[in-house]
Amino acid sequence: MTNDQNNINNNQGNRRVGVKVPGKPAEPTPNRPSATRPQTTSAKSAGKKRAVIIAVGLVVVALAIWLLVWLFACNGNTLFDPNAQTGQAPYKTEEEIQAELDRIVEDGMFNISIASVIEFEDGTASGTAYIENVPGNPYNMQVTITDDSTGDVLYESGVLQPNQYIENITLTRDLDAGTYPATATFSAIDKNTYEEVGQAAAKVTLNVLN
Repeated sequence: MTNDQNNINNNQGNRRVGVKVPGKPAEPTPNRPSATRPQTTSAKSAGKKRAVIIAVGLVVVALAIWLLVWLFACNGNTLFDPNAQTGQAPYKTEEEIQAELDRIVEDGMFNISIASVIEFEDGTASGTAYIENVPGNPYNMQVTITDDSTGDVLYESGVLQPNQYIENITLTRDLDAGTYPATATFSAIDKNTYEEVGQAAAKVTLNVLN
């Protein structure tokens, strides 16, 4: 056999390598990684990590809310009005003070007390309001005064405990001289849960002199 024929046979043999056999699936190349499986695993892993991060975030938010509630409700110092004074308003006589101490407020009821007319030297000056949470009340109190004409909040107190009062208040905005019909809303607040349990309102007049 000639060298040319040998080369032809060798080349033909080489061409047969790798030819698929009909009806027989091609065997996968060894050590070739799957194209889809790693991506699926990675997606699941990323989803789990995202779920864990969201869960941790929700727990952190819940703890923060609980901490704030605890600080306000348990310690409560920031809830209470720094201008509150212990006792009853000084304009009362001894007989009136004693009568208030002896008064028993029915369950589910509370009394409100505020000056019907509050005068201010000007829109930035303080005025005598005598806002009281009388001794017999079973609730803490928070008071908001709003302008009847505009609905604007003109004053908002902190929390008053029973047997406390606020003598002088300052408006939240500088009003021009004039007379302003307003409403003082007393919100009763449970001493233990610090939830609002009821409201009562009184009409007041704000007189700004200058």
